[in-house]
Amino acid sequence: MLRFFRAAVTTSILVAVVATKLVQADTLCSLPPLTYTKAKIACPASAFAIEALERYEVATWYSNHTENGDYAKTAADLVAFCPEDTRISIVIYGLPNQDCAAKELVASSTVTSAFDYVVFLNTLISAIGNRKVLYILEPDAIGRLVDTTGCADHLTHLQTAVVLLSQNKNAETYLDVGYWTLQQSATSTAVAAIVKQLASIGSNVKGIALNTCNYQSISTLATLCSNFQGAVDATNLHCIFDTSRSYRGGPASNEWCNVKSAGIGALPTSKTGISNVDYFIWAKPPGESDGTCDGRTPDSMHGPKAGIFFDEMFQSLWNQGIMVAEKGYAIIDGTVRSTMEEHHSHKKEMGHEADKYLHTSLSPNAIAIDSTHSTSITTRQSSGTQTNDQNQLKAKDSSPTSAKSEQISTERSGSHRMGTFGVVVVIVLAAVVLLGVIVGVCHHHKKVLNEAKTPAAPLPTRIVNFQPRPAALVQGSNIV
Repeated sequence: MLRFFRAAVTTSILVAVVATKLVQADTLCSLPPLTYTKAKIACPASAFAIEALERYEVATWYSNHTENGDYAKTAADLVAFCPEDTRISIVIYGLPNQDCAAKELVASSTVTSAFDYVVFLNTLISAIGNRKVLYILEPDAIGRLVDTTGCADHLTHLQTAVVLLSQNKNAETYLDVGYWTLQQSATSTAVAAIVKQLASIGSNVKGIALNTCNYQSISTLATLCSNFQGAVDATNLHCIFDTSRSYRGGPASNEWCNVKSAGIGALPTSKTGISNVDYFIWAKPPGESDGTCDGRTPDSMHGPKAGIFFDEMFQSLWNQGIMVAEKGYAIIDGTVRSTMEEHHSHKKEMGHEADKYLHTSLSPNAIAIDSTHSTSITTRQSSGTQTNDQNQLKAKDSSPTSAKSEQISTERSGSHRMGTFGVVVVIVLAAVVLLGVIVGVCHHHKKVLNEAKTPAAPLPTRIVNFQPRPAALVQGSNIV
């Protein structure tokens, strides 16, 4: 009885702990990619797929380039759009002298000095306040520091950013590291030294971001993440992966520009299933071009300039990715589908899958099969001259606080609240089970005491001498 009581208590506690962790799991939030708004009109056959992706979070780029519009407005819109209980996801991309010796990005940059960079960062920090936020800090910066000349001032700027961003105790900062720098021992050692230095001055530096706007597979990235932890000799520094184009993986040529074989990868989540990987995120909006890709390998598609929506690439990513392969959506085949039609079709297919599962699970001879998918991708090496990242936030046609944006925000917030409510119900049920066990034990104990007061047979009148014998231990027993 005591063992049963202990088991019941332990089970109830475990259920409550797991449920509490589910409540604490962060829901990421960001603005829908600006390029998608016009693309839904210009590319009607792809519109249903674009709208499906808008239901997931693609990190918002806070950038210093003029084509992205007013960065202060981007920060204000983002905070207004995201519910309070979510974690805002942001890619910060605004270093002065961003591409070092190349100098190709200087013309469009509004941040040209250390002073400008502080203003740029403080504008964001002021808007965010003490909100929960996930920062991916300066894609390519550390990669350029270790393998490019003319970038020495990047380290000073990164130090400034880490100190300022750490003022918010609810911020989580991940330093972007080019995956290729962890593939060679010399550059890996240099990266480890830089990350350790930055982590030592910023309490909210949680680790590194890998695969930003690239194509490497999750399995490859997981290996690199573990190698990174070994290099810095710190298991508390974790990784996050950009899985936006990671489903099928890249070609053996290591092509990084508009890869033909790529597919949309694992959905954004904090439940990665890898102990040292905190998030899968989408940093690159699927469908935005990597550039014209002139003179690249046959594994590349020729496209528009970086950051422009590229419908042929989008269709390839969609048809070869997770949304079609695992989520039950239709391929893009030239048919113009209404969003409502595709939504009902998707729900119907998901319903059939649920019915099939219930039928199988209730069958006397049912066999439970846990199917998992392998998310594979090859990442492109980031180019020092690329501009795809900063181009994705274009001037907005409408404010995110419009009726449509408010509706999306409400739906996300409502979904999050419903999930939290469900977990609370689980906690309550666990408490009820525990209470029931306690009542049952007390009732049984009372019955035993009552029976003990009325012996079933009279006590013996003659006492027999009892000689105890040594107790024999059972072999293998743990009872002494």
